[in-house]
Amino acid sequence: MQKSRNDIKLVIDFFHDASVKIRKETPKFERGKDGKLVKNALEKFSRTQLEMLTVWFLAKKPKLQAKIGTMFSQKLLEELERKIKSPSFWKELDEIFEKYYPRQYDSAERE
Repeated sequence: MQKSRNDIKLVIDFFHDASVKIRKETPKFERGKDGKLVKNALEKFSRTQLEMLTVWFLAKKPKLQAKIGTMFSQKLLEELERKIKSPSFWKELDEIFEKYYPRQYDSAERE
């Protein structure tokens, strides 16, 4: 499945915005390296999943640097692979995501 350069840019932009929103800090990027990490991650996960995982990482791992390289480190990916199998992980992920990115509801939909 071919991922566009646009998807990579969108994930990196989301990581930046989420870092500022959740941690109140601007992340440092490594040109080229971060793009490759995101490109590889997009082969396993959808862009939406990566955005959710970004929010989880930034909210649940405050002692770790806000860097894409840290988020995609082998140790963290192994932890995620274990947690992903647990239904409670997805519930927690939804709650974290909702806290920082509340869903916008169209008032016309509720009528």
